[in-house]
Amino acid sequence: MIRASAPGRAGIIGNPSDIYGGTVVSVAVPLRATCTLQPSDEWSLPDDLRLWRAATARYPLDRPYRVVWDTQIPVSRGISGSTALLAATLLCVLAARDETPELDTVQKRTAFAELVRDIERNEADVVCGYQDAQMIVHGGLQAMDFRGKHPVEPGPPPTVIALHDDLPFLVVSTDVERLSGSVHGPMAQRWVAGEEAVVEGIARISELGRLGLAALESRDWMTLGALMQENQRVTASLGGSGEPIDRLVDACLRHGAFGAKLAGAGLGGTVIALTLDPDHLESELRAEGYTLFTRPDGGPGVRLEP
Repeated sequence: MIRASAPGRAGIIGNPSDIYGGTVVSVAVPLRATCTLQPSDEWSLPDDLRLWRAATARYPLDRPYRVVWDTQIPVSRGISGSTALLAATLLCVLAARDETPELDTVQKRTAFAELVRDIERNEADVVCGYQDAQMIVHGGLQAMDFRGKHPVEPGPPPTVIALHDDLPFLVVSTDVERLSGSVHGPMAQRWVAGEEAVVEGIARISELGRLGLAALESRDWMTLGALMQENQRVTASLGGSGEPIDRLVDACLRHGAFGAKLAGAGLGGTVIALTLDPDHLESELRAEGYTLFTRPDGGPGVRLEP
């Protein structure tokens, strides 16, 4: 039996500029997706075959397996649940082929993440960013420079630098599901077409990623919170947020967060809030009806399980 798991992730600052060659700081959350392959006399597959077919189209298996998927990551909430499941599945498939990738260096993890993203985009036909696969493979708290990336051409591998700091954040999901492509696709088309507002907005978000990295490294929480709020305002101005997210962001700020913004793609999804008192913020938000919370822990990336 082969089992692998991978975490979700929350973008702290700079997303979605990864798609356009920008800088993003992101963190793993302690919610994981798991794939298990068990040798069998006949195939037993999940109901939704898109990710399974994507992985095995590139790396077919020559014997049947019972495939079991399990996930703690809220579905279609913008914290990369599908990418995490694909990464875990791909690692299992490669292990079943006796081609388990080495993931013991930054460069090897980065290369495997590029493969995960390529399969998700070109085999599963999911319009997705570049930070998702990198964060899910690396785990931890990472600063990622995607210089040379493009919505159409993937460009060179990113520079990925692990950070080590406290994580004064609370991640809160709405009850609204949506597909990331419904957000990323139209915005990418507008950027490629040269729409001035989108080009300038994405450039500013990328700059906010670099400024936010400096604030995080210096533990300047007030500045980081203000930068996160600007990141959210620019994203919303480009149509990448949505009323459920805007309402949740306002609630986080009203209850004392230094900053709050989309953790991933918008029109529903999840917010990450910067707060030195996550217990108080969670209590206040629960009183308003929110129920899906997690605390980023910068845990491990994709891995084979015992």
